[in-house]
Amino acid sequence: MSMIGVSVASNKSLQLEATQEAYDRAIVKLNLLLIDDKTHEQAVRAKLFEVMDERNELGDYSTSDLHVMGKRIEKAVDDFFAGLNEQTYRLD
Repeated sequence: MSMIGVSVASNKSLQLEATQEAYDRAIVKLNLLLIDDKTHEQAVRAKLFEVMDERNELGDYSTSDLHVMGKRIEKAVDDFFAGLNEQTYRLD
């Protein structure tokens, strides 16, 4: 394998690891919410499984896709939490 090939493979490996860590942080946030608050258990559980399914398929994506996905997942979970908060306040 040429040095360029090694560099590309190494770059993808590093990006995959970083993206997996972003997904792991999102999964931890969702799990903590499930432990602390059962108010939206079904919605949180569904989101958790969605995120876990995405994480399991990360190896299928290109390096640039992984970079975007890593940035997007934490924002997506934060937006999901914000939506849950809005629903909670509307119910009160």
